[in-house]
Amino acid sequence: MILTRYLSQEISRSFLASFLALNVLLLISRLVTLLVDLANEQLRAFDYFRLVLFLAPYFLTFTLPLSALLAVILVFMRLSQDQELLAFESLGIPFVRLLTPVVALGLVTLCLTYLVTIRYLPWSKRAFRTFLFELTERKIARGIPAKTFVNWLPGLSIFVEEAWREGRSFALVFIVDDTDPRKRGLIFAKRGELEHTDGTLVFRLYHGSIHVVNRDYTQAEELSFEEYVYRLDAAKLEKSRRRSRGEMTLEELKKRALSYPPGHEKRIYYLLEYYQRLTFPWAAFLLPLIAAPLGASIRASGRGVGLALAAGLFLGYYFLQSGASSLAQKGWLSPAVALVLPNVILALIAAILIWAAQKGKIGIGR
Repeated sequence: MILTRYLSQEISRSFLASFLALNVLLLISRLVTLLVDLANEQLRAFDYFRLVLFLAPYFLTFTLPLSALLAVILVFMRLSQDQELLAFESLGIPFVRLLTPVVALGLVTLCLTYLVTIRYLPWSKRAFRTFLFELTERKIARGIPAKTFVNWLPGLSIFVEEAWREGRSFALVFIVDDTDPRKRGLIFAKRGELEHTDGTLVFRLYHGSIHVVNRDYTQAEELSFEEYVYRLDAAKLEKSRRRSRGEMTLEELKKRALSYPPGHEKRIYYLLEYYQRLTFPWAAFLLPLIAAPLGASIRASGRGVGLALAAGLFLGYYFLQSGASSLAQKGWLSPAVALVLPNVILALIAAILIWAAQKGKIGIGR
């Protein structure tokens, strides 16, 4: 019990330090890049908080298993260098007994990674897309710049020759409306004004014409106007946007996949995302089990060696998953088999290394 408590404290401290360092590093690097792109968006303090909240799941899916892997490697490297593993062996303590806190950490990170991957990540992707849409709506509400093609909203392109009153009044207006799935429209006006109320953009256009064409080009309409009010419900437009694969829940992914016939590339496309969410979190459990006997076998000192080994193992697993996805996309394996295969390989490697450490073939005393 004392030994388990001691190892648990060492691994927990190393895990928390690694987890905080990795998340801060990744978050800062991503935020710096993103804030450069959003420098002109007039973000408020609450917007920065939302950005961090939406970006966090992207990192957590990687930093949770990587932190667990790094923590176990560093702790077992230190135990090996300080001859503590040799002392445990001389006391008759088998290597597998040292794995109790490793298994506990793996189970905790497995559950947390599942929670992030299945619940938090799809929500954050939807929320982030909505946030970007809100920024676009704010940008349009601030006015339309002159002599610039504006494609800020999906399916809507706007061009004005001249603008004044902070881009709320303009002359020579062209609007291409591609938001209707059944038809496409072109609106031309000599003069116009922009109003923004409760999420609705209102263009008051004067002295122009409207040209509407069906998607199959079988019917066309044209009419002239002296005054025309063009309303666009930005919130409704955002809700009508089709969700990307990453924004869907597991239930939605499976339903969408089964709507296509077996072997169809779209079916494989959605099933790969479905099974990846179910299989990838297991890296948080299996990689620490590999890290323990490997860390016990390393005689070199310094955190750099442990960090390099952890990065190599994690990237190796990531490449295994990528290769398995490629095999599924080519139709050589089913998505389920392809994405379970890397975990099976990891489990076999962990079993072999633990057996070798238990038998004294690697690690203690070698």
